Parts: sequence; structure tokens; C-alpha cells
Amino acid sequence: MKRLVVVVIAACVSMTAIAQDAKKKTGMIGHAIDKSGQSAAYGMSGCGLGSVLFGESENRGGQILASTTNGIYGNNTFGMSSGTSNCVPDHATTAEIRKNMDMFVAANRESLANDIAKSNGETIVAISNIMGCKDSTYLGAKLQSRYEAIFATKEETKISDNMWSTVTTDRYLVENCKL
Repeated sequence: MKRLVVVVIAACVSMTAIAQDAKKKTGMIGHAIDKSGQSAAYGMSGCGLGSVLFGESENRGGQILASTTNGIYGNNTFGMSSGTSNCVPDHATTAEIRKNMDMFVAANRESLANDIAKSNGETIVAISNIMGCKDSTYLGAKLQSRYEAIFATKEETKISDNMWSTVTTDRYLVENCKL
């Protein structure tokens, strides 16, 4: 068992060393290739914790490590539904953002209401990522100030519409979110 651990650690270190020649987009561990035409910051392994740690690795070993990490922790689904872990393209259209918001609100309405009531929390960070907002703290405070209007209905699409209206009528958020 000790040999296996040593081999895995050695493989990780060597994969990182091999990737050190790349100079562009990077993950926290491995280096990556510049593909300026792409909006996603991950390679063949897909989005998830592996893409955050290893980036868009230029070698097969890095992609295998990223894919294995994604598989072990099973976080791709969460990343896709919450818009985290590199699972949201940099240049999403307004329709895509609205659709992602609708799905997120439908899946997380209760948690979202609790977090908006206190103006912070994981769901506010997630909705901030979905909307491409740079300042989740300001977004949380703005949503909290409009809590009654946002949650005046129990219908998820109306809640999402009310949140969208709150954001698009605030000059700071319009300038600091990718709407």
C-alpha cells in the first residue's frame, strides 16, 4: 500500500513537472494551454474540482488526474447545477444565464431564500457565478434589500425574474456582472 501511495505521488509530481513549460491559463496544480477561442477553462476531463486543480493540462496524464479527481469526488453535477468549478462558460448568453438561474432557483429555492435573508451564503456565491458577477457580497446585500419583492410569490420562475429585475436595475451590478 505504501508503494502505491509513493507511485501516485511521484506520478502527480512528474505530471506537474512535465506541464511546467505551458505559460497560459493554469489550474492550481498543473499548467495549461492557451486556447483563447474557448470559453471553458477545462480540457477533456470536463468541469469540476479536477479542472480547478489541474487546469486545462496539455498532457494526457494531467487530464487523467483531473478526470479521476472529478470521478472520486463526484462534483461535476453540483458544479453544473450551481455554476461553479469552471462549469459556466465565460461568455454565456443572456438566455443561457436566465435558464441557469431558473434551474438553480427551482433546485435551491429554500436555501436561496435563507441565504438572501442573511445576505450571504453558498447559494448567493453560486448565483453570482451564474450571473458572472464579480462582487457576490454586493449582490447579496442588494438581493436582501429586495427580499420581500423577490419572494412575493412561490413560483420559481417568478422568483428568478424578480432576482433578474433586481440585478438589471442596479447600475453597479449591470457594470460588474456578465448579463
